[in-house]
Amino acid sequence: SKNGTGNAVVIVVGGAAESLNCGPGKHAVTLKERKGFVKLALRHGADLVPLYSFGENEAYKQILFEEGSWGRWIQKKFQKHIGVAPCVFHGCGLFSSSSWGLVPYANPITTVVGEPITVPKIESPSEKDVDLYHSMYLSSLTQLFDKYKVRCGVPETDTLEIN
Repeated sequence: SKNGTGNAVVIVVGGAAESLNCGPGKHAVTLKERKGFVKLALRHGADLVPLYSFGENEAYKQILFEEGSWGRWIQKKFQKHIGVAPCVFHGCGLFSSSSWGLVPYANPITTVVGEPITVPKIESPSEKDVDLYHSMYLSSLTQLFDKYKVRCGVPETDTLEIN
């Protein structure tokens, strides 16, 4: 690693929990109670940069199990014990888009990047500090989603669901 510009760390904050709630046409992120990435940014004085990928949930078709179903129960058990939630999904076949397979569907994925949120370096950030920058991040992410959703083929009435 080196000091200066051009260094970036990307953290997939939603993790396994978020993977259980994604499907075509759905725009949901698991961030409401995920604050460790903000605390880490504060400890290092690293900017928080909101980004969102439109079309990611259209790359594969996934069977979503409802809360309380046996399928969701199995997924949550796996998630708790091994950190990965098994998903039942499929793409298209290697030689034909009309057959099932593991190749992603040929749908565009557009990643939009927001303005960096400057974060001060605080060795031991308080809960109040973490909450402030977390709410700033959530607000910036929602604004970013709203700014680009129509350009990326998402209806104007759709909203970003923050779980």
